[in-house]
Amino acid sequence: MVLCPACRGKMQRTDEQCPHCHAERHFGPTRTETVTSTVIGLVATPALSLLIVRPSGWTVAFAVAGLLAGFFVAHSRHTGDRWLRNPR
Repeated sequence: MVLCPACRGKMQRTDEQCPHCHAERHFGPTRTETVTSTVIGLVATPALSLLIVRPSGWTVAFAVAGLLAGFFVAHSRHTGDRWLRNPR
């Protein structure tokens, strides 16, 4: 027996979902976290590059680099397993 990290209810060690609060064990980022980080990278990096250089092909290159960096940040920030409450 172990305690649920979300509600402190008793549950089995191998459970993937808490029987009391329905929190679920989740590995990696959720779809929302991935999309949010990717969009922030896609918008912020070209915006910052426009402060340095005028709009050109480099702006597109910075946008692609920001997109990839945002995706990487989401996956490196939310690695491992977490218990997320299920909004029922």
